Amino acid sequence: MDTANRVDGGADAAALALAAPSPQARVAARERRHLVFAALLSLQLAVPMIGMLFDQHWALPGWWQFVLATPVQFWLGARSYVAAWKAVRAGVGNMDLLVALGTSAGYGLSVYHLLFTQPHHGEPPLYFEASAVIITLILMGKWLEARAKRQTTEAIRALQALRPATARVRYPDGHEAEVAVANVRVGDQVLVLPGERFPVDGG
Repeated sequence: MDTANRVDGGADAAALALAAPSPQARVAARERRHLVFAALLSLQLAVPMIGMLFDQHWALPGWWQFVLATPVQFWLGARSYVAAWKAVRAGVGNMDLLVALGTSAGYGLSVYHLLFTQPHHGEPPLYFEASAVIITLILMGKWLEARAKRQTTEAIRALQALRPATARVRYPDGHEAEVAVANVRVGDQVLVLPGERFPVDGG
C-alpha cells in the first residue's frame, strides 16, 4: 500500500510539473500584463489629444495626468532605467539609455511645471502623455520582438522533433543495424525505406 501511495504521489508530482508554466511562459505573461497596463494608462492620456484636431480641449487635470503617468514611467518603464544604468556603467550607449533620458526629461519638466509654473489661464504645458506613450510603444515593440523569437524557437524545435532518433545503417559486411543518429559516421550507408523520414543528410 505504501508503495502504491508513493507511486501515485510521484505521478501527481510529475503531472503538476508538466502542467506548471515554463519560465519563458511566465516571462511572456508578465510582459503581456505590463503592456496591457501601460496601454490602459497611456490611452487615457493620449485620447484627449484627439480633441485638439476638432478644437476641443479634453485634457485631464494636471494632477490626474501625473497619477496616470507615474506608474508607466517608473514601474512599467523600469526595465529601460535598469538597461540604461548598465549601459552607463559599461560606457556605451543604447536605445534604453535614449528612452530613459527622453522620457525622464519630459516627465521631469511636466512635474516642474505642475508644481512651480503659474499659467495665466488653463493648465501649464505638460508632457506626461508623450513620455507615457513612448514607453508604451517601446514595451509593445519589445513584446512583439520577444514573441517573434519565441515563435521562431518553437518552429525550430518542431522541425528538430521531426527528425528520427535512429538510422538504419548497412555496414560493409552486409548486415544492417539501427543506431542512434549521433552514432552515424561519415561514409556510413544509411537505408531509408518508403514512407520513412531521412535521419541524416548526405551525398
